[in-house]
Amino acid sequence: MKVRMRSLLPGLAAVVFCLWAGTSFAVDAMLEVTSMAQKIAGARAFSVTMHMGYDVVQKSGQKLEFQEIRKIVLSRPNYIRVDAKQSDGDEGGLVFDGKTITQFSKTYKVYGQVPLEGTVDDMIRFAVAELDVRIPLARMLVVTFPQEIKRLTTEVFFVEKDVLGPVPTDHIAGRTKDVDYQVWIDQDMLPRRIVLTYKNLPGQPQFWANFTDWNFSPKVSPALFTFAPPKDWEKIPVLMPAKGATGKKPVKDSRPSIDKTPVKK
Repeated sequence: MKVRMRSLLPGLAAVVFCLWAGTSFAVDAMLEVTSMAQKIAGARAFSVTMHMGYDVVQKSGQKLEFQEIRKIVLSRPNYIRVDAKQSDGDEGGLVFDGKTITQFSKTYKVYGQVPLEGTVDDMIRFAVAELDVRIPLARMLVVTFPQEIKRLTTEVFFVEKDVLGPVPTDHIAGRTKDVDYQVWIDQDMLPRRIVLTYKNLPGQPQFWANFTDWNFSPKVSPALFTFAPPKDWEKIPVLMPAKGATGKKPVKDSRPSIDKTPVKK
């Protein structure tokens, strides 16, 4: 696919284009994307920090961006912990120990629990599909990630070698039926940045995430995935969302779903 590049000085355009074209054809974009997915899906355990942002399209058409930082620790097959802090200061998270899903809010000192025996993959599918839990980039956390990305991608191509980040990365762009995606992949086959554009939603909102502190040998123990609420916290019921329910939502809950397409088994 031809990529429209940024403007260049006329005298250098032909030379730079030839150099860029030669580089792009040397990169198998689909192979690189699937290699990235295989590395993540094949890991027994890992931890990573995600600094992310997402657009919320207002009735006027204006887009507002909100941000969040998530620290994820995953130990297959049964353990995951997510600690999150939103741009307005709210803190909370999710813990799964193979038997119980716990969502908690440090800000409001509350938590809710749902019994579920299974793997991390089982939990993610259940939480997204049945509990309406927002799990950014949920597909990246399941072992079927390589198959999912290949099944959903209709087009993928190399854009450029990006040398402006902390490390050089391959900038790759792809398309699915509902989402256009861009990913910056390091030489170690790990993503350093992802941008998703929800092209079929009004205003085409975007989601982005920068990844730091990848660790494939994290120090984990059962205690990390065992939720022990402080004494002054309140346990609240977890309500299953009504199918087809409608109603007005606060502005920050009207954001586009990060990954609401059911993850196939």
